[in-house]
Amino acid sequence: MAGRGRRLTRRAPDPLAGCLSSSYKSVMTAESGRGHTPGDGAGEDPSEGAEPGEAPPGPATGPRRIVVAGDWHGNEEWAVSVIRRVPQLLAGESQRIVLHLGDFGIWPDQAGKIYLDRVSEALAAVGAELWFVDGNHEDFAQLGQLDENPGPDGRVTVVPRVMHLPRGYRWSWHGLTWLACGGAVSLDRAVRTEGVDWWPQEEITTGQEAAISGGGHADVMVCHDCPSGVAHTFARPPPEWAAEDLARNDAHRRRLQRIVDAVMPAYLMHGHLHRAYRRTVDFGYGPVRVTGLDADNRLRNFAALDVTTMRWDVREGWFSRFRRGAVAR
Repeated sequence: MAGRGRRLTRRAPDPLAGCLSSSYKSVMTAESGRGHTPGDGAGEDPSEGAEPGEAPPGPATGPRRIVVAGDWHGNEEWAVSVIRRVPQLLAGESQRIVLHLGDFGIWPDQAGKIYLDRVSEALAAVGAELWFVDGNHEDFAQLGQLDENPGPDGRVTVVPRVMHLPRGYRWSWHGLTWLACGGAVSLDRAVRTEGVDWWPQEEITTGQEAAISGGGHADVMVCHDCPSGVAHTFARPPPEWAAEDLARNDAHRRRLQRIVDAVMPAYLMHGHLHRAYRRTVDFGYGPVRVTGLDADNRLRNFAALDVTTMRWDVREGWFSRFRRGAVAR
């Protein structure tokens, strides 16, 4: 991982749910008896070219196209470089939105403040906003205070043009209901310090699960973690990952899957795994298009999405190209 000294070294992600022991691997690949994921390991949806081609019925509200991005981890240089591409990626859009899938980079130190200021300045320069769900590597003490004062639309302004989407936040674009559901588990918890670079609020709580599930159906879920019904295989985990954190991760993915089962989205997108892929998964209520995006410093970290048709603006085979078996950093 390319870093810029202490700041990025300290806030670098755990190698994520990305290097797993043989026993944990079996959980990842067979945890849901209902889920079916064609082409597991290749990362490619064999029906990639068969996406919906017509806009859904309903009022034509919101942007037509957005940019969706995976983990940035407070990487200022990378974040600004992606934002500078927005005018080209969203040419013709009057409302320019970057939708971020968590581990955006809310951090408690001065470097974290500088990062947010630079991101805000870059967004202003291109006339865009960034909406993000929380990941597991965020300062939840800071986010918790901010979330006490949401705007009239429910989004929470962190700095100008940067808005947090609290867990359970819903909105509508072009007749589709979207649902934000951040949170995940830090598998390297054992080498972190609570209140400094780790916060227990990273996990979806029982109360949040009940509230989000009770909110009813949503067409699109925007998550950081990946639900347990989506199969993945990885290499052996590093020795510093504690068994209890692997177990926490299992439980969190099952919790997210329960939310998915209750909400029944047709589309789900997430970060956290540091790999770009797309699959059609059957959770028992019908096909779900699941998309993952890569992490900072990789071109498959971001892509444009037409939210009227749910088509990704990428070339054929783009989603299948990730490094297999490598530690995601």
